[in-house]
Amino acid sequence: KNRGQHSTVTGKAKSKMAKAPGVILLAVLLCSSSAAKQNVLLIMVDDLRPEMTPYNQSYMITPNLQRLADRSTVFERAYVQVALCMPSRTAFLVSRRPDTTKDWTIDPNEWFRTCGGNGCKSDQCGPGCGMPTAVTLPQWFLKQGYYTVGMGKIFHEGSDTRLQDYKESWTPSTTNPQTGIWDHSGNESAYMPPGTSPSYYEMDCDDNELIDGGLASHAVNVLQNMSEHVADDGNFFMAVGFHRPHVPWYAPSRFFDMYPYETIDMPPHPNNPINVPNVALQSVMRGWSQCSQDKPAKYTDLCQYVYPYIGKDYPFNNATVPEFTTRALRQAYRAATSWTDYNIGRVLDALDASPYRNNTVIGFMGDHGYQLGDNNQWAKQTNFEQATRVPFMVSVPGQQVSRSSGLVEEVDMMPTLIEAATGTKVPHCDFNTTVSRDTDFCTEGFSLLPLLQGDTRDWKHAAFSQYQRGGNIMGYTMRMDTLRYTEWVPFNYVTNQADFTHVAARELYLYDPPVPIGFASDHENVADDPSHKDLVAKLHATLAQCHDRPDRCSEQGVFELTIQA
Repeated sequence: KNRGQHSTVTGKAKSKMAKAPGVILLAVLLCSSSAAKQNVLLIMVDDLRPEMTPYNQSYMITPNLQRLADRSTVFERAYVQVALCMPSRTAFLVSRRPDTTKDWTIDPNEWFRTCGGNGCKSDQCGPGCGMPTAVTLPQWFLKQGYYTVGMGKIFHEGSDTRLQDYKESWTPSTTNPQTGIWDHSGNESAYMPPGTSPSYYEMDCDDNELIDGGLASHAVNVLQNMSEHVADDGNFFMAVGFHRPHVPWYAPSRFFDMYPYETIDMPPHPNNPINVPNVALQSVMRGWSQCSQDKPAKYTDLCQYVYPYIGKDYPFNNATVPEFTTRALRQAYRAATSWTDYNIGRVLDALDASPYRNNTVIGFMGDHGYQLGDNNQWAKQTNFEQATRVPFMVSVPGQQVSRSSGLVEEVDMMPTLIEAATGTKVPHCDFNTTVSRDTDFCTEGFSLLPLLQGDTRDWKHAAFSQYQRGGNIMGYTMRMDTLRYTEWVPFNYVTNQADFTHVAARELYLYDPPVPIGFASDHENVADDPSHKDLVAKLHATLAQCHDRPDRCSEQGVFELTIQA
């Protein structure tokens, strides 16, 4: 059933002890270098925004994420480096930023190992192209003697997302040269009306017929039989990557029933942000819905219920998806989120019933945020708050739960997991991007263990993201306590240089309150307001100096000099 439309700048890290929630989740067992090594269970979710009960979204039904949050440290302000699958996952899994990995899009030529970057196409790979010897998060654990097993979507390897870095990152017996790591193709199309490919659908079939139902069953089986692969004194790194709520939003009917259509709200700001430059916007919904006699739409329902209303000039014409369809799509996303929550619960049940319950680091994260009509945008692929912000938690067995308002980024995840599980401190990368790219193992982030332990000292002053537009424009954005500042500048993909002397467009969004427990909105761009002229000048100087390696600026005290002045 496909219903709904058919039925009608600086900050201090604060950590408060509390019964808490959260969503990029890391369950971490803190240990010193002399303590026993811990197992790691990493759970990744595609296109997941922090819309769930751990982030005080009480209308959501996510009991298993809440249950994990209730034994976690919740990071209220976590951001990805790129709001797109492949470059975001690369940044997380090698703990380096996009201008280091040269991985900015989902172009297969930008797979970080083999080439990477628009200046390194298949016939141009050479010095400065690719990171063939880079050590990824699971690969590091493999090198320490861990049994590493992945399933579902963990990496996004160019055009063939099945391969998942199978040669380097996983125990060989767990992979297949043709299919990479284990995944479940499902049988969802068999339950669709003939000739259709809807954007969402209420499924009436066995859960294991669906891609994530079968994936959860496999994960449960692996945990139940882990002792066959891991000796009593051994350890495992296990990664499970769920596909929903990535479109299409297919989930069992019972999850749609949790969210009656008439209760679904509209986004608070459904139109383009005021004074927004065109370069800040994407046209994903047009790509999903555009159709003609000769060319069917990617999602057949959207051809009828969306494209006639938005047209070929969307979103620059400020046309919006009709309210009845917007509500239906938001309902479907929430249903798909609760479906994934249910499957995560099955994996947690298997872990808790195993001998590994009290010595396993659990990591849970989404690969980027998501827009559901917010600011007239759908999906990701922007530098806006909804696209870049993700849920993030760390759970420490035996430790009290807490909340932290410190700014954190996805590049912080790898050093945190490694130090939490083994006591090993990941070396910091050289501040020279080329040297960092050529270094096998290092981080451009920071371990979050101090925040887990309640440290209230000054932490990060900003979180940085970026997004490519066209062939030669890069948008860099800086999220601070009470604002987001973005500049769109020419970018040379061969030399890796951004030209901040020729700014094509700039954006400044002011937030109140500074910590978004719900969803902050990039509603009005005030960058050209004369009253903010001095602030914009300071932000421009900081972004130009820090955009590629903000960790370097943190070391040099640039933020204090330019923003606190």
